Amino acid sequence: MRLFLFAAALALLTGCAAPAKTDTPDLAVPEPPPVSRPLAEAGGMCGGIAGIACAEGLSCFYEDGACRTIADAAGTCLPRPQMCTYEYAPVCGCDGETYGNKCAAQAAGVSVDTPGECAPAEEG
Repeated sequence: MRLFLFAAALALLTGCAAPAKTDTPDLAVPEPPPVSRPLAEAGGMCGGIAGIACAEGLSCFYEDGACRTIADAAGTCLPRPQMCTYEYAPVCGCDGETYGNKCAAQAAGVSVDTPGECAPAEEG
């Protein structure tokens, strides 16, 4: 019986002991470096499943209608037009807005979805 009480007291004292101090600092796990995505230059592929962005001053333009039909479509990095004609040949942009012509849509950084004006948005 005494052996049992001695073992119980020893176990109790061992569990209540203060944690041992060490001279080594806590080793923290370093954060992983941020993931940087490659930037495509003019004429390079952009978008797609990899989500490749264009370099500064360029926009990613997709083939007409690709924004509606292909979920992970790849486009081409091109500079936005600086000047457009006033020719009225409306197009529906991939953002659902109607533009006066394809050049006007691209000047806004938007690819063309369909020729003609966009259908009115359904309410509801």
